[in-house]
Amino acid sequence: MHHPGTDTWFLPDTLQISTLLSALAREFKTVAAPEYGAAVVYTDSFDWRLFQQGFILHCHDRAWTLYHGDSGEVTVQQGGPELKRCCFARDFPPGKLKELLEPLLALRCLLPLATVHLVGRQVRLLNRDGKTVARIVFEEQRLSADGPVFRLLRLFCIRGYDQELGTVRRVLAENGVNRSASPLIGFEEGCKAVGRRPLDYSSKFIIELDADGTARQAMVRIYRQLLTVMNHNIPGVLEDLDSEFLHDFRVALRRTRSGLHLVKDVLPTAVVDTFAKDFSILGGLTGPTRDLDVYLLKQDDYLARVLTVLQPGLLAFFADLAVRRQVEQKKMVRALRSKKSRAILNAWKRFLTSADEPAPAAGVRVDHLAGRIIFRRFKRVMRDGKALDTATPDPEIHRLRIQCKKLRYAIEFFSSLYPAEEIQMVIRQLKRLQDILGSFNDLSVQQQVLRHSLEASLPTGSRRNLKLAAALGALMQSLFQEQQELRTHFAEAFTQFSDPENTALFHKLFRRKQEML
Repeated sequence: MHHPGTDTWFLPDTLQISTLLSALAREFKTVAAPEYGAAVVYTDSFDWRLFQQGFILHCHDRAWTLYHGDSGEVTVQQGGPELKRCCFARDFPPGKLKELLEPLLALRCLLPLATVHLVGRQVRLLNRDGKTVARIVFEEQRLSADGPVFRLLRLFCIRGYDQELGTVRRVLAENGVNRSASPLIGFEEGCKAVGRRPLDYSSKFIIELDADGTARQAMVRIYRQLLTVMNHNIPGVLEDLDSEFLHDFRVALRRTRSGLHLVKDVLPTAVVDTFAKDFSILGGLTGPTRDLDVYLLKQDDYLARVLTVLQPGLLAFFADLAVRRQVEQKKMVRALRSKKSRAILNAWKRFLTSADEPAPAAGVRVDHLAGRIIFRRFKRVMRDGKALDTATPDPEIHRLRIQCKKLRYAIEFFSSLYPAEEIQMVIRQLKRLQDILGSFNDLSVQQQVLRHSLEASLPTGSRRNLKLAAALGALMQSLFQEQQELRTHFAEAFTQFSDPENTALFHKLFRRKQEML
């Protein structure tokens, strides 16, 4: 990454800083600032949400600095929490840094990525008029006591002084300063030392498949990538760092299970049956904790739905959920650490390493098979969607939601085989429908849980439970009203999805391929 306005070089091992400063002093007046030293901890979310937006964030004790990687300019410096295991945007005091971090990080925590020990000094170069024409920073960066030392020189240019800048560059070159370095070398090498590199993880499913390859080759590549995602997230799940580790783990698990059911005859039936059952077990182990996460994340929204006088009862409900979540988390961690869970993932990895057992559709061209699978799922969505109306029972709406999810997974598995712009149009239309169906289902499930909690609280009749019952009743009413409003959007959303233009696009992309079989 090159930083406009900033140049970074390695200082030759034999070059003394005093020698270079003497050479610069023959052309400019030099003003040196006091030496500084610090151990800075670079940090980002597990999925690099800050780096994706061009930001680098580090802290020194409770002093935080956010700067833009492209320009090297400091965006904001302020105090904040001490970063130990992790911290969240909500942990920062009110101010510009918190305002920037909250929308970028959302539910994700900041993790310590790399610690770099810095020692340096800034020197200003002045012209005869006493104006600063450039700034030079001499800096040594070390990752550990016995690790390599990076001796760096950074030149910060100031607009309007091109001639003087040329002189600075000439002096540097004459003194052997000509080997460029990454401005982020400490950050990059520090990440490498702990086995990370910027943008090495994303929750988005992206894979490039060979259209001429076989269905077996394609599915093995897909399954391997999903297994990698699971394994990447397990440590964060076990440490309970943030809720997104478990979410991403479960999505990769769910995609794998869908693949086994969607793409039939590519793997041996016995293999599919075994791992479908095994992954269902893993899904069951992780489900209760994730369900409670979803509720706890809705606390602020739920509180805003009821009168202030009822909020204490609702807070008691969430306090109970938090205790239950701790219990479920411990149970889940024990289950994931068990020999059974490790054996499932290891057996799957071993199978994917060889995966040479015969199966009826293993050798079929993947682009032909993909079209057939996607178009079949599309027809099921169309069939079930046309049966919907404002009186459709919740379970049937849930069934359509599952069909849409399977269609979405199938399209995402094979999206690289089709024109990107058209695939994005198809996914965009499907996502609109999914969003409404997903919200409706969430509201349905939430009301069921609240109903069970309400029924459990009523028999005792204590003052606390009466407050809880009143709050839950009010919340259920609010959720029910929202759910009824969503019913009116079903027809509109499905009409958009099933309009002639979108239907024609599905036929164009997927039907032609599946008819070639």
